[in-house]
Amino acid sequence: MKKAIDLLFHLLKLIAASCLTVMVVLVFTNVVLRYAFNSGISVSEELSSWCMTWMTYTAGLVALRNHDHLGFDGVLSRLPAGAQRFFLVIAHLVMIGLMWLFLEGSWQQTIINLHNVAPASGISTGILYGVGILFGAIAILILLGDLYGILTGQLRNTISSEGKEALAEAAAHEEH
Repeated sequence: MKKAIDLLFHLLKLIAASCLTVMVVLVFTNVVLRYAFNSGISVSEELSSWCMTWMTYTAGLVALRNHDHLGFDGVLSRLPAGAQRFFLVIAHLVMIGLMWLFLEGSWQQTIINLHNVAPASGISTGILYGVGILFGAIAILILLGDLYGILTGQLRNTISSEGKEALAEAAAHEEH
């Protein structure tokens, strides 16, 4: 099962990297064509914005799995372990609820826009909203896994230490 999950997240990284590559190529080529030849690629802006959306959501899933999102843990890190655990459970339940709403809204938008086509490319705009379904479903699974880890005591280090490290570096820099 772990191999399948690792493969899924490797695929998500590849999707994000591919979207970034396509964006750079489309925008750069379009700029060169506009300045050098007074023409351009008509679908460039549309597809690059779609790639940006897909890249953001797929990379966001990878960051969520790795606990790499920015967080404010100044208060939480000062609490005793039991209180930290309690508030982490509450936070995860709230995030799961919000992701459920996001998933439901993305599903509705995808269905509504399934037969609408984008003006430049003619591609169904349901594809653009479909990434929300992917994001919401996988995010809920990640958060449920983290919640299980918090409740069983297997996951202890969800609190970011970036803030502490940044403050320590700033203090060390001021001393020099």
